[in-house]
Amino acid sequence: MHNRQQKLLDYLRLYGSISNSEAQSITGAHRNTISLDFKRLLQEGVLYSEGTKKSTRYFLKSEKIFPAALVSKLRKLPTIHAYFNANNQKKVFFVQTHEQALQAKLYFDEDIEDRFRQCLPQIDNKRQQLSSEERKRRKERLTIDLAWASSSIEGSTYSLLETEALILHHQTAQGKQLNEAKMIMNHKNALGYILDLPVEPLSKHRVFELHQILMEGLSINTGIREGMVRISHSRYVPCDNRFQIEEYLDRILATINQADSVLEKVLRANLLIAYLQPFVDGNKRTSRMLGNLILVQHGYVPVSFSHTPKEEYLKSIILFYEKQSSDYFKYHLLVEIESAYREYLV
Repeated sequence: MHNRQQKLLDYLRLYGSISNSEAQSITGAHRNTISLDFKRLLQEGVLYSEGTKKSTRYFLKSEKIFPAALVSKLRKLPTIHAYFNANNQKKVFFVQTHEQALQAKLYFDEDIEDRFRQCLPQIDNKRQQLSSEERKRRKERLTIDLAWASSSIEGSTYSLLETEALILHHQTAQGKQLNEAKMIMNHKNALGYILDLPVEPLSKHRVFELHQILMEGLSINTGIREGMVRISHSRYVPCDNRFQIEEYLDRILATINQADSVLEKVLRANLLIAYLQPFVDGNKRTSRMLGNLILVQHGYVPVSFSHTPKEEYLKSIILFYEKQSSDYFKYHLLVEIESAYREYLV
């Protein structure tokens, strides 16, 4: 193998993915030469690619968990586009759909489950090979990406670079609201919290604690809400009865704890907690952090959702609110799990 190709592989092991222009920068080689290198490495089965033309990125095949065919079949874009272009105004009520939500296909095909289970020993091996300095760098990257992406989903206008400056150097961005900085730092604190927790069944106490950490200093009431909440850009109308919310939360936690599959637990935490909307605010960010808590407690790597465009994440959640359809969210979750395996192993 040419020294130039070895340099590309070394870069991939450190950064997870690479483009043609990035390869030119680190090797000093011409674009056509790099293209030939990538072609050879693809043919030899060392790499795989995603994207087309200038947006193409290359990845180590040894770090791919899920075959592309298994993942892509969950991404039914024509059906999704048709649904959101239909402009249906009919309301979808919790009281009419809550049983369908619990009985929805909140699990993965066995092929996906097998691949996920098989990657756990690889995660352990990779952890052992990482230096303490590299683990620290990866943890910082995870913290920044997660805090930025999750806060952006919730309306933060901080850029990724501004988020990095805030987390690493405590520098707030000019012209931004202080609540945005607080939201980002709350995500940092919540991630630190789940990384240190013992392995245990998911409880109401843990859900409430995580929600409180994420809402700290934001002037938002914590605890089970009373009254109605409205979901932006959705026809879904959540439950407005406190006692029904508490009862349904108990049922959700029971289904999560009873599930044998880690992936199923993660999927249920992300979708069912968000669907219930037990709090006045912060439901989706709490559900995402609960999903990460489950991943961490079973030896896997937390996901950031930084590889999922905000609009597509929200569509995947709305599809579950309104249709109890989980496939589009499953697609994004698998993409995020694979990205986390490459980039964030801590």
